[in-house]
Amino acid sequence: MSNEIKVALLALVAIGLSYWGYNFIKGKDVLSNSNIYYVEFDNVSSLNPSTAVVIRGIKVGFVSSVALVPNTDKVRISLDLDRKLQVPVNTVAEIYNNGFMGTKQVRLEFPPIGQRNQFYKSGSFIPGRILGFIGSNITPEELQKYIIILQVGLKGALDSLNQELTDDPNGPVAKGLRDLAGTLANLNSSTGQLNTILSRSGSDITVSMHNLRLLTDTLAANNGKITAMLKNAEKFSGQLGSLDIKKTMTSVDETIASLKSTLAKTDNAMGSLNTIASDLQQGKGSLGKLLKDSSFAGNLKTLSSRADSLAKDLRLRPYRYIPLKGRKRVQRYDRLDGAKIVDPNTAKQN
Repeated sequence: MSNEIKVALLALVAIGLSYWGYNFIKGKDVLSNSNIYYVEFDNVSSLNPSTAVVIRGIKVGFVSSVALVPNTDKVRISLDLDRKLQVPVNTVAEIYNNGFMGTKQVRLEFPPIGQRNQFYKSGSFIPGRILGFIGSNITPEELQKYIIILQVGLKGALDSLNQELTDDPNGPVAKGLRDLAGTLANLNSSTGQLNTILSRSGSDITVSMHNLRLLTDTLAANNGKITAMLKNAEKFSGQLGSLDIKKTMTSVDETIASLKSTLAKTDNAMGSLNTIASDLQQGKGSLGKLLKDSSFAGNLKTLSSRADSLAKDLRLRPYRYIPLKGRKRVQRYDRLDGAKIVDPNTAKQN
């Protein structure tokens, strides 16, 4: 046998041993026959391939693959089980926690022996479920025992507490319970009074609710108007914001200062008028004497009469007041005027 053939055979043996070792590490024995079953879950809780599959603690296979089912939200696992194992119909594949560390494993729960008449074929789908921590580590029978023990313990504790409460009626606990009963009685009385008040005020409450409903209906009916008012108010506030408030206030200040100046001048004028009125009241000046001195008024009247006579004489006999006239000529004119000239005002009066 040539060396080339020996090397080829050695390579084939090495490849075979590597394949067998890889599958052995994964938990699969390539030298034995097996059946494949499938289970689908919504969530496999970090279940890994090569995880052992057990029945009552005995390993009967392993998980060969874990993959998502296309176009679904399901996760499908493949169970590689010993061919000699027959899986009855209604068997459930459970994913559970193997111990407190949370390692996930798969176990098969067979139906009762009397119901194992039909069996799944290789390639069939098996129902599956996921157990929580308690369901994984405590069987239903053990859980029922623990519940019974807990009930007995609680009953004894409650009996002891009841005895402790009833044996000492003056104790703090009994007194607290009596106070609680009194509080509840007062609360019951208060609720009764409240019910009475509500029953008496039922009509008023109904009227108030009716008025409130009318108000809400009115608001709803005038919603458009209210909205328009709010928009106008918003527009007005915007216009106020756009105004030059500082300039306007400066103008207002200037106007107020001008008004103060005018009022001051008016005050001075009123003071002057008060002074004039005081002088008139005291008879000062010509106008004051006219008001207070009767002789001055008479003299003024006489003066006015004489001035009127002078004006009349000047109108009727103007030649008297022409300069360079002789006295005889004036007297001659006076005689002629006395005979001929008649005062037009006197003629009208006649």
